[in-house]
This record gives sequence, structure tokens and C-alpha cells, in this order.
Amino acid sequence: MMIRPLLLKGHERPVTDIKYNSDGDMIFVASKDSSVSVWWTENGERIGTYEGHNGAINSIDINRDATRLLTASADQTMKMWEVETGRCLFTFQHITSVRTVAFAEGDQMFLAVNDQIMGFKPEIKTYAIAADIRDQKDKSAMTINCTSQVLGAIWGYRNESIITAHGDGSIRVFNTETRKEVRTIPAHRKEVMSIRSNYDKTVFITASKDGSAKLFDLRSQEEIKVYETGRPINAAAVSPIMDHVIVGGGERAEDVTQSGMTTEQFKVRFYHSIFGDELGSILGHFGPVNVLSFSPDGRSFASGAEDGFVRLHYFTDDYFNRADEVSIWEGESKGTA
Repeated sequence: MMIRPLLLKGHERPVTDIKYNSDGDMIFVASKDSSVSVWWTENGERIGTYEGHNGAINSIDINRDATRLLTASADQTMKMWEVETGRCLFTFQHITSVRTVAFAEGDQMFLAVNDQIMGFKPEIKTYAIAADIRDQKDKSAMTINCTSQVLGAIWGYRNESIITAHGDGSIRVFNTETRKEVRTIPAHRKEVMSIRSNYDKTVFITASKDGSAKLFDLRSQEEIKVYETGRPINAAAVSPIMDHVIVGGGERAEDVTQSGMTTEQFKVRFYHSIFGDELGSILGHFGPVNVLSFSPDGRSFASGAEDGFVRLHYFTDDYFNRADEVSIWEGESKGTA
């Protein structure tokens, strides 16, 4: 299978998050260099940059009509931006760095998670979004206290719960009405580096340093499938149109250099979501893959890594015509700027 890649170079430091808008014609990229860049997906042309944070940006999210962008930063703030103009509409202050942000279904509220640092326990906060930005409040509508490090969070079924990924390898479920933890799932043996739902909000996938990714039902949180790679995994995503998931990760760059390992471990690997077979892999990055995201139409995916690059891959017809055959593609995907 052939893939036509675009190489997006807009950051000097590692890429931390990637989000498509709902139409799939724009891609937003966050980095540790404290900025967010936005690009046209059709040709890789850079549209602009959102600048205003004084620390690494850990997480971003875009509402459904692509009018508002949320950014969570290590500078102890979270910002809401006007997508079209790049204007910062509101800054939310926090007591520690902000690990993740996510719009709720319906875009009437969003969640934010504070880091566990300097003696402060992690907290999940939710905020109501004012119809008029002049009425926006900095005060959270709800706060949930956590007992262990939170590395990621998503909204559960119909916003009835918040599902969190933890440094102790667990997945935890919090009821948004009672604010209580209702379930703890011992999902992984090491840190859960990523948790991401699919576009239909029916399943979610986790990625862990223990070398596995796991697919869960979003409503019941029951485990569906496990994908073992033998390498630390930082990111995973679910295709919106194929029975496929992708995973990526790798050892830290300095550890790789010391042990003499090659960039083979930085492959993005494809698995059949139901049968668990590895279908193939794609090379390209020169450092651990930090984030993966499928386009809303499922005809492309983006990968971001420690090397500061985003690789935007478009599938050809071969992928869809022969997608269930094992090892139908292998090797390096060469990018164009």
C-alpha cells in the first residue's frame, strides 16, 4: 500500500497534541514550544499560530463548529481562543500546570485536569461556556478530587461520566452528577499515556508504557481488545471507517542512542481492531511518537513526535481495497514539506 505524506514543520520542540476540526480540512498542532499552529490538510499550508502561553502546551481541543479552541499549558493557565482571528478570548487560572482539556458533547461545557505537583493533588474541573464571552466566568462549575496522577481524560457516554487515565496504570470513571469515583479498572501495568475516544463516541482506546493498547466500550467501559507491541506506547487512535486502530511510541531518544536501537521502534503500527492482527507499519519519525489522530473521514491520519514534526498521511485506494490483508504495506513513508 502506498501513502502520500505531507511533512509539517512548524515547531522547534516536541509535538504534544493534534486535533482535526470536524470538517477535516484543518489540523491543529500543539507543542512544548508554547504555541499552537494550524494548517490546511489538503496541501499542508500553514494558516497561522496561536501564541500567548509561557509554557509547554499539553493538550488542545476544538469545538464542533470550529469557532473555539481550548489550550492547556504548563504555565498554570488554560486559554480559550477565537479560531478565525487567533484572538485569546479568556484565560483560566490554575494552581498547577494543566494536563488536559476537552469539550463536552454539545459544546456547552468543558473539562480541565490539573497536574499533581508541588504537594497539590490532581483535580478535574468542569466549566460552563457562556453564550457571550463577556459573561464567561473563571470559577469552575464542578471540582472532582483525584488520588493519583491523571495523564488524560475524556467525557463518557452522554456526559454522564468522566473517564481518566492514570500514572498507576488504572482507568477510573467519575460520575458527573455525584462527583464520585464509581469504577477503577486496572487496565495497564505502567502509566497510561493516552486515552482517546472515536468520533462516534462509542469506544475509546488507551496507550501505555507497558507496551500495550486497549480498546474499551465507552458506555460500559468493558474491555474489547488488547494490542501488544513489545515497545512503550504513547498514543493510539481508532479509525472512523475501518476496523483498524493505530499505535505509536518508542523509547526516549537518549535511551535509543545509548542502546544503539534504530528508528524501527518509532513506527506507527496498524492493527485490526477486532481480530488484533498487526496489518503493517509505517516509518518516518526520528523520535518517539507522542500523538496520533485519524481525520474525521478516515482517509488520512496524522502523527506527531519528539522530533517536532507532524506527518500527515493520506491513504490511497489500495488501503481500502486490501485493508484486511496482513502485511500489505511496510517501510518508510517519505514526506514532503
